[in-house]
Amino acid sequence: MLIRHFKISDVPQILPLMKQLGYPTTEDQFQQRMATIQTLPNYQTFVAEEQNIIVGLLGVSLQHFYEHDGTFVQVGVFIVDEKFRGQGIGRQLLVTSEEWAEKYGARKILINSGNREERKNAHQIYSTLGYEAKSIGFVKTINNRR
Repeated sequence: MLIRHFKISDVPQILPLMKQLGYPTTEDQFQQRMATIQTLPNYQTFVAEEQNIIVGLLGVSLQHFYEHDGTFVQVGVFIVDEKFRGQGIGRQLLVTSEEWAEKYGARKILINSGNREERKNAHQIYSTLGYEAKSIGFVKTINNRR
């Protein structure tokens, strides 16, 4: 198992992971998103690779607290291919993100996860790894009124 930095050539292999996560996208759309994200200095994307096949994805961003001094890391995307779950790949990706967060002096790592039934296993993994369920999130879609 190899954990490494994302390369734009990884996009085709990541599309099935995004679909499993519930966010299907086209190759062009995802390539444009990732091209933008790669230019942002506070973002980092890691992939887990097994025998030249990408089996996991984790993207993080370094952000500043409003309510405290210092910074935190927000996990923006996290998925392990359903065929490879239960092998410690997610744990390895999270450890890599924790090391990245420490490198930049972040005080905390935040992970948002849906309250859907299919996410319960992920919630258990987060708890096992020392993450605490602390908040509830709200989302509102803003229509472009122009």
